[in-house]
Amino acid sequence: MTTVNVIRKRMGIPASLKFQFDYWLLLVVAALLVIGMLMVYSTTFYYGLRFESDPTFFIRRQLQAMLAGLALIVVIMQFDYHVLRRYSVILLVGTLVGLLVILFSADVIFGARRGLIEGSYQPSEVAKLVTILYIAHWLSSKGDRIKMLTYGLIPFSIITGVVCALIVRQPDLSTAVLIAAVSYTLFFVAGADWRQFAIAGLIGGGVFALLITTLPHAAARVDAYTIALRDPTQASWHVQQALIALGRGGIWGEGLGESVQKFGPLPLAHTDGVFAILAEEAGLMGCLAVITLLAALVWRGLRIASLARDSYGFLLALGITCWLAYQALINIAVITSLIPFTGIPLPFLSFGGSSLVISLVGVGLLLNISRDAALVRRRQRVE
Repeated sequence: MTTVNVIRKRMGIPASLKFQFDYWLLLVVAALLVIGMLMVYSTTFYYGLRFESDPTFFIRRQLQAMLAGLALIVVIMQFDYHVLRRYSVILLVGTLVGLLVILFSADVIFGARRGLIEGSYQPSEVAKLVTILYIAHWLSSKGDRIKMLTYGLIPFSIITGVVCALIVRQPDLSTAVLIAAVSYTLFFVAGADWRQFAIAGLIGGGVFALLITTLPHAAARVDAYTIALRDPTQASWHVQQALIALGRGGIWGEGLGESVQKFGPLPLAHTDGVFAILAEEAGLMGCLAVITLLAALVWRGLRIASLARDSYGFLLALGITCWLAYQALINIAVITSLIPFTGIPLPFLSFGGSSLVISLVGVGLLLNISRDAALVRRRQRVE
């Protein structure tokens, strides 16, 4: 019998309380999944028909990933999330091994080594969640000692730096930036000394600035971005086609399935560019609806973090919420040409099994934390 069940039995709390999780979060994610499945089918039926002789090939794979993610949510809801603290080190080591294997064994796809099993398993996607699990455990166990250099900045920099370095080697600079940003946020919120916080920001910013100028693909994208700022007609092909899709949609869109940009002009429309196709088919109103749902997800995630019964639950919920929020923000900023182009999926909408499953696992942990908080509040009322 789990700790939660023991507490429930001793306090006379009904078994039905196990269903007292954040329903609003569940509804928001369900809405995003429905929209995501529609967009995946809309952007992939042509590719499926052309390359696999089956217009449903890609949507079936995405549905399988969604069902796997939903099944994992059910599994996650069966235990106390605090048990993950015991396995955070093992999970981190396993992820680092996976990232190392990628560098030597994975096939090069679009100039990068990112996935195994024909690209269906991407350790960098797993690293987003596993790093949060470990950082939340590490920070919550240190307490005020993170203000000390030897307990705070140095080990934090090593942990985050190793993960990010392996991902940069793929190369996948955008995912490394995302993980560093989330870890940096948790380090600050956990109570790091402001001088350490400033030093970490300067060092991290300097390292990524150096990488941007030295990595050929990153430097080329920054150059293309600066040229586009001076003269939009000279923007890269990808950026121009994304902006054309945004413009064609207008207020109400061309209608579901009516995009023309997805039939070749916009590369990878089903992954990184799905927001552009959403704008073309559903217009500004469709984009605002999705942004509103993403904002609601962030709101519920922050609320769950504020209600968590301990610092570990708080940091874990905050880390997962920041991860999904930052990733969505980066993707939308790229498509709207606010920042240099970089490939990163839009949570719950982009095609990609690894991304969808890991995002749903993160949602499962948020639901688990919300249920745990409800249990604690009920116990306090009983007492």
